[in-house]
Amino acid sequence: MTSSRLLKAFVLVSVLCASAALWSWHTTGEPPSRWLVRIALASLVAALVTGVVNPETRPRMLMRFLAALFALFSLIAVAADVSRPALDGQSRAAISLLQHLQTLTPSFVTALERSVENSIGVYAWNPVLTSILSLPASLIFFVLAVVAGLLGRPRQRIRIFVNDY
Repeated sequence: MTSSRLLKAFVLVSVLCASAALWSWHTTGEPPSRWLVRIALASLVAALVTGVVNPETRPRMLMRFLAALFALFSLIAVAADVSRPALDGQSRAAISLLQHLQTLTPSFVTALERSVENSIGVYAWNPVLTSILSLPASLIFFVLAVVAGLLGRPRQRIRIFVNDY
């Protein structure tokens, strides 16, 4: 089986499980079962890994685009941190991504917390995700930009010729 067929199979499984979870959620009104969400996420990660490994796949262009987008978000977060006035003699500290999200969309943060606790578990939200989201937003987006840039870099083909005499 070639890597392009494997990529298509993983994407198909991911789309089918995600659509089944959404359909179940829409018809019953309750959150979908955990195993559907986990299978959809696992197959999506497997599809991304398969796409990144193959030198002729399109996810490399997507990763380069995401790297540029995350770098832009990082610059915007740095500009927001620098241009924010100091209040009551406090030094300027970088704002965490969780603080940004709670300021802009508090309902999204509560919905995200509920969905993570229901689908993955309580332990995944409180110590794990809150500690990651408590880091400065500029640092998180910079790390994401570097990782996406490394995954999207063009690969060089190495051709080895062996002369048999």
